[in-house]
Amino acid sequence: MTFLELFENAIHTISESPSQGNVSDYEERASYIFATFCAQCMDIDSKYRSAYGSDSSGSVNATYVELSDIFPLSDVFMAPAIYYLCAMLTLDENEEMSDKFFELYSDEVASIQASLPYSCESIEDRYSLI
Repeated sequence: MTFLELFENAIHTISESPSQGNVSDYEERASYIFATFCAQCMDIDSKYRSAYGSDSSGSVNATYVELSDIFPLSDVFMAPAIYYLCAMLTLDENEEMSDKFFELYSDEVASIQASLPYSCESIEDRYSLI
């Protein structure tokens, strides 16, 4: 899926029509917002891919992505990417809606992190006070 398809899904999620022409500002900002999202989630995606045996995603420009590019993270990050974009696009216009989208984004990322396998190990005492 491309960033453009994710963008269109986000626009429909915030109840606007991409054909109305009033989303040009959103489209311009989306490239930067998606880049920030990918940079923030790259580490979690790397852990997710290694845990579930997927190939590495490579690197992402942390400042700007082309909307025609393929989404570089695992598919499970598509929904959080849409929620994150919705939250950032509506931040100036409707703070309550933005907060709700950001909460959905946070819940999705937390769910992905919770699905990662973990292991228990003893913690080294670095203070030697006991």
